[in-house]
Amino acid sequence: MKAKAKYGQALRLASTTQLTREQWLATRKLGIGSSDAAVAVGLSPYKCPLSLWLEKTGRKEPEDISHKEAVLWGIELEPVLAQVYAKRTGYKVRRVNAVLQHPEQPFMLANLDREVVGHPDGPGILEIKTASYHSAPQWEEGVPVAYQCQVLHQLAVTGHAWAEVAVLIGGQDFRIYRIERDEEKIQDLTEREAQFWQMVQQDQQPEPDGSSDATNAL
Repeated sequence: MKAKAKYGQALRLASTTQLTREQWLATRKLGIGSSDAAVAVGLSPYKCPLSLWLEKTGRKEPEDISHKEAVLWGIELEPVLAQVYAKRTGYKVRRVNAVLQHPEQPFMLANLDREVVGHPDGPGILEIKTASYHSAPQWEEGVPVAYQCQVLHQLAVTGHAWAEVAVLIGGQDFRIYRIERDEEKIQDLTEREAQFWQMVQQDQQPEPDGSSDATNAL
């Protein structure tokens, strides 16, 4: 069996340069991706653990949101915002083009929008977001909790010491938030994700949490 290539601490599970949607979905079923992290631990305002469990166990197909305007604009603006970040900070960014896997927790997977290189603090993660004007209040006190989970998950997988979240709010308010590696938070997140993944492996359904998403999932 061919050994997996390394990417810093992480393992390269699969290249994303020519991955079809079907291959992408199959890869996602192998573990918990960074965008799944908040959902798995019950901290997502949009999706419940039960819904994610149904997807991971093959009982439900993930919703295809690729046609939605917010998603389309997010994809279109990602390279632009990466360039804006590089210009404003003076640091280079690069694509990783791989699904990364934690070397000790193989269920933890991650895709990075960009990696920051040439920084005095070492390599970092750049997570890029677009947000509507109406969601601006969610960013007033920093990065929303669900996105914090996403970034902490990425830091866990890569072993990097820091990340920055670049967000464009309402089309003209560009902000950069720093998130430092926090071992205590990462350990807590990892343990809670492991509990969820054990339920997937043991085919043990999570209890519905009373959310509308859980009701729809049932």
